[in-house]
Amino acid sequence: MGRSAVDTRSQAPQTKKMPDHNRAYAGLSGFTARRVLTIQACVAAGGFLLFSWLAGAHAAWSAMAGGAIGLLTTTFFALRVFIGGAHRPPKDIVRAFYVGESQKLLLTVALFVVAIVWLQVSFLPMLLTYMASLAAFWIVLLPALSGTQE
Repeated sequence: MGRSAVDTRSQAPQTKKMPDHNRAYAGLSGFTARRVLTIQACVAAGGFLLFSWLAGAHAAWSAMAGGAIGLLTTTFFALRVFIGGAHRPPKDIVRAFYVGESQKLLLTVALFVVAIVWLQVSFLPMLLTYMASLAAFWIVLLPALSGTQE
């Protein structure tokens, strides 16, 4: 028997190439979203511990409120944007990002008002921990957005 026929057993299976917009979207969902939420939870806990050591219980709970605002709004955004999956048309994905980010901004303002008026938190620990949480959000997303995380 000669080897005139192509032996397909040794070839790797062919996979469909995912379009670029879906590959970038898939890189942002799932693992990256969980990593962002985990790091933001750690930032909230770290802010709580730091301010409890530096300024006492009221400042610590204020810092926790700031970290929780960052965590809750990111969770809302992730659920709002990634709920439909990566196989939607690019126009729908972009729309989900814009609407989700707008709603996240409104939710952030509402949660700050609730924290300041109803919970009567100390503003500085809350703001600093929220800012650290927001910075963590962008630092974790940078590799995914630049395409280096695949």
